[in-house]
Amino acid sequence: MLLVLLSVGAIFTFVWLMLLRKRLKMAWYAVLIISILHVLFGVLCVRVFAWFEGSGVGAMSLFGAVFIMPVAYFAGAKLFKRPLADVFDIFAVPMIFTLLCARVNCLFAGCCLGRYIPGTSTRWPTREAEIVYYIVFLAIVIPLVWKNKSGGRIYPVYMLSYGIFRAVVECFREANSDTLFHLSHVWALVALVLGLSIYIEQKKLQRRSARGKKQGGHNK
Repeated sequence: MLLVLLSVGAIFTFVWLMLLRKRLKMAWYAVLIISILHVLFGVLCVRVFAWFEGSGVGAMSLFGAVFIMPVAYFAGAKLFKRPLADVFDIFAVPMIFTLLCARVNCLFAGCCLGRYIPGTSTRWPTREAEIVYYIVFLAIVIPLVWKNKSGGRIYPVYMLSYGIFRAVVECFREANSDTLFHLSHVWALVALVLGLSIYIEQKKLQRRSARGKKQGGHNK
């Protein structure tokens, strides 16, 4: 099932990049190659990060994609001389969609379960809640990216909101330890701080740019 869902992610990535390839100045064959590599590298990220966490070979940690994929986006934008804002905004959409597919796989694999609701034999729907989070987030940002109104803010907002979401939902997830707080809370906090820091810095740069344009207009 994982291979099927990853294939769906790759197809979505290809279609999305084809629709926006003019903004990235990409040929169709480059879109095909990058779509495949995007999914494969994403799988590598979540596998390596899970191994780094000590979860063992074969496990996956979605935080791996959250933290490592931006490195690839930055390197690709610099190497091929593409605007960072466009690269991050456009590629954030298929990345989040692929993570959605990975979380759907958890439903079939029976992993990443929620804790039992006290006094019942029912678990907290943590996986389902994350799927809903992805769907809502994509529904909001896809029109913004499509209309080119996102201004490079999609990824930091994603990191910020995902960090908040995971910080809360991790309290209801089953973990290796019996404690309420565990390693994923740390990664959630890191994502939150990074996203907020980048977003604040972006706003500062935008204000400086606006002041510069205003002053330039007065000096004419």
